[in-house]
Amino acid sequence: MRHAVLAAPKTIEWRDAPSPRLAAGEVLVDVRAALTCGTDLKTYRRGHPKLAFGPFGHEASGDIVAVGDGVTRFAAGDAVMWAPTAPCGSCVRCTNGTENLCLHLFDGIALGAYGKQIVLPPRVVATNVYRKPESLTYIEAAFLEPLAAVVHGWNVLLRADAASRTPRSVAIVGSGTIGMLHLLNAVRAGSSVAVISSTGPRAQLARDAGAIMVVDRHDASQLRSMTATFDAVIECAGTEAAWQQSIALARPAGRVLFFSGLSSGTQVALDAERIHYGELHCLGSFHFTPDDVHEAYELLVHRHLDVKPLITAVEPLDALAEVFARLDRREGYKYALVPGPGDARWI
Repeated sequence: MRHAVLAAPKTIEWRDAPSPRLAAGEVLVDVRAALTCGTDLKTYRRGHPKLAFGPFGHEASGDIVAVGDGVTRFAAGDAVMWAPTAPCGSCVRCTNGTENLCLHLFDGIALGAYGKQIVLPPRVVATNVYRKPESLTYIEAAFLEPLAAVVHGWNVLLRADAASRTPRSVAIVGSGTIGMLHLLNAVRAGSSVAVISSTGPRAQLARDAGAIMVVDRHDASQLRSMTATFDAVIECAGTEAAWQQSIALARPAGRVLFFSGLSSGTQVALDAERIHYGELHCLGSFHFTPDDVHEAYELLVHRHLDVKPLITAVEPLDALAEVFARLDRREGYKYALVPGPGDARWI
């Protein structure tokens, strides 16, 4: 079972291991497509508090090879898509209805998507694995996990205003893959969307995805003209400046969703007057619940969102190290890795 291991920052090694003997409740999957993501890039660059160095990659889809004892919902040969974590269902946070904050959420995470095969643990199999329909490509199916996180953010946003749940106007700060998924979902919901972006291909991608306005993040004059304008602002850039800018863009009684995390201990100076006297709803969003995963599955399966344009290129899995070197140089946004050393293609 050949798989990629992140041994240290910016150090990817290929290792071989015997095919595992499955425990009860587990399934073994041949990986057909794996996707890069911002979390993997952060881990590649400097490590991550939730993801240890070791087996690398967590967004994928594939075909079941074998199932462990007790698995009845799936069988060898099933094409599947999954989210790599699942809540325990019994800790105080789960029983309080905040399964996305489960105390044991990462105890059984399915890591190792950049490899020939991956074992999905029992909680994931029981909760967050779905059959992939033939109409959906393996690459599209691998978007299930990041889209579930976006869906969760929108559910947090919608719950914050019972009178006007769907915001008429939305600003998205940041134009990476997550920002583009938020854009696609906002357009689907009927919101008018402005994207605060860097110039170049990302700005054009945002326009093609339905943004009515794309503003250069360095254009101070235009940004000032947009102050206190938007019903909702979604921060997707992961910087202190983006958090501050998001507060500035929200209208009085508007909603601000801080979607991107900052490093532990980061202190951000926010405009207290805007928050207090403007009665802003400042919201955090982390991970997803099983209901969010199901909603994301429905969006993908029924093609309510077209995620294909978000893939920069399809590369063979053997090119993984070079792909992450490109991402580290900000060349492209999201790559699909498929098995084999030969010609890579959409599957």
